[in-house]
Amino acid sequence: MALYRTKELVSLVSIMFVLLATNIEALSFNFPKITPGNTAITLQGNAKILANGVLALTNSTQIPPTTTFPSTGRALYSTPVPLWDSATGNVASFVTSFSFVILNPSGRVPTDGLVFFIAPPDTEIPNNSQSQYLGVVDSKTSINRFVGLEFDLYANSFDPYMRHIGIDINSLISTKTVRYNFVSGSLTKVTIIYDSPSNTLTAVITYENGQISTISQNVDLKAVLPKDVSVGFSATSTIAVSHNIHSWSFTSNLEATTGNIVSQV
Repeated sequence: MALYRTKELVSLVSIMFVLLATNIEALSFNFPKITPGNTAITLQGNAKILANGVLALTNSTQIPPTTTFPSTGRALYSTPVPLWDSATGNVASFVTSFSFVILNPSGRVPTDGLVFFIAPPDTEIPNNSQSQYLGVVDSKTSINRFVGLEFDLYANSFDPYMRHIGIDINSLISTKTVRYNFVSGSLTKVTIIYDSPSNTLTAVITYENGQISTISQNVDLKAVLPKDVSVGFSATSTIAVSHNIHSWSFTSNLEATTGNIVSQV
């Protein structure tokens, strides 16, 4: 885990936005709040949009609070996002930012977690993907196609022995992990940057107490995913843990020709 001062974080994110804006700045969407009736968001499973502008991925109530209460929910941007161009092979660079709160009202050891993921555009909640499989992996098959950043609350047999943030490629056995400093009810802010020339995926995580962590991994998205993708969130819980998205924005640039013409996504 690397720690950075706020000034250095601002510089890092500013530099990446300049890189993305070299050809054109194309803002796909920005949701400071996610309000009911938002047709740009597709909900799956137990996910719902609350009246206060919060996207609740998992159920957060149970009676009594000591019983098992499994829940799986996902939310996707409704329009497929162009990831790479089949004529040129060019791959999009993108920046996405979101904030979330995970609340554990029961006081029991929290389980499961949340993942931001990119998957084929027809993605649905897989079979056998509840609990530790975070709603993105079918535990009965090795054929799973996604790239994600997970926030894992519980160390399962395939996990490092700690709560962790991990970069996932077609598997929940993360290729890179750092410690997840979970505090129930606190707001966590995340910025994910994908730089296509270097195939580098970097995430900057800012905790409510001001602590900052980073994680980075080389990922060839074109080798893993189709040219059009869905982007969104998935979460699971075995007890009544709520996973709530408070804000979300996404910007992507894809150069569609070898010249100076740029398509906006």
